[in-house]
Amino acid sequence: MKLSDLTVEVRDKSLTRLGLIRPEDLSLEIQDQYNNVGTWKLTLASEHPLADVLRVPGSGLIITGPGDVLMSGPVTSSEYAATPEDRHGSIVFDGVSDTVILSDMLAWPEPSNPDVTKQSTGHDERTGPAESLMHAYVSANCGPAAPAARRRAGLAMGPDQGRGPSISKSARFPPLGELLTAIAVVADLGFRIVQRGTRLVFETYQIADRTKEVRLDVLAGTLAGQRVSVSTPGATRVIVAGQGQQADRTFVPVDNETSIGAEADWGRRIERFVDQRNTDNLDELTQAGNEVLADQGFTSTAVQAVPVEDSAAEFGVDWALGDRVSVIAGGQELTAPVTGMVIKANDSGFQAGALLGDPTGFNPNALAAKRAQSTENRVSALERNTEGGGADPVMSLMGAW
Repeated sequence: MKLSDLTVEVRDKSLTRLGLIRPEDLSLEIQDQYNNVGTWKLTLASEHPLADVLRVPGSGLIITGPGDVLMSGPVTSSEYAATPEDRHGSIVFDGVSDTVILSDMLAWPEPSNPDVTKQSTGHDERTGPAESLMHAYVSANCGPAAPAARRRAGLAMGPDQGRGPSISKSARFPPLGELLTAIAVVADLGFRIVQRGTRLVFETYQIADRTKEVRLDVLAGTLAGQRVSVSTPGATRVIVAGQGQQADRTFVPVDNETSIGAEADWGRRIERFVDQRNTDNLDELTQAGNEVLADQGFTSTAVQAVPVEDSAAEFGVDWALGDRVSVIAGGQELTAPVTGMVIKANDSGFQAGALLGDPTGFNPNALAAKRAQSTENRVSALERNTEGGGADPVMSLMGAW
């Protein structure tokens, strides 16, 4: 990907495109995450004709790459600064991806009823193909099927192909993004909200296995640089607790071939407990355990990679967020999904980088934050369950929902 591949447009609150920022005026940084909320930062001279447009609440950007829209989303803040060397000053605009809608909204027990004081059911229980469940929860809580008071203007639903295994989920006020992440992880599905034309679209897509076509290696000249971290699994066996008390409580043990293999490799049996007191459905209890193992039940590989500009397998064209690729490190071949990307474009040049696997592999502080977020989510789930039911324990791949 090169600077000439980027198109940056400015939109207003009604999603109308008002202008294009020329490459020579760009000072832009994009950070996107697989199945999570991305961020962007744009710096413009205060006299730029589109600066005042971006200062209006609700405005935003549409950033298009060589093959598709990379990200779109609203401004969240702006900051003006001037110096003796720059008397007119410049404005730094910070923004997020439109996927933030899924972080803003909750999945209600009775989403068709806009009165939270009169919810007639304890949970919104649904069963079906994973992809169809994701579309159903979004449509019911903020999409076309939501009540007018909660419906997001301009949000449409993309194609639903019914991909993934048939699963059961129940929701009681979890953030919508957390619920979708828990469903997507067991079905190898990605999701996002992006602007297409004059509307926002919730899209789902299948993760592609590109381990044979995309082999990233500094020695082979496909990477300008890399850092690789390999670490123990987070869990190899999960104990899921359903309804009941003390000795009468239902417990379901969950493991799989991958987690047992990782256990043998590292010589550690790593047990995790999941409180799923909202249900006694064995399929749903097993599903909760599978979600944990899909996130943690394997040898963790984290890679920071900077692709070369003239690589035969071009990032953003031949491989993208969510795809599984191969990385050669120290003569050892590893595979990992693409979980993040960073793009920087300014007067110093253009840079693109990718993050593969678990991003906490490089930063102990990030790992601690991820564990703290997981604990906070479980406590939140328990608080929602104090009436005797509750939503699933929330499992977040990236720890930022």
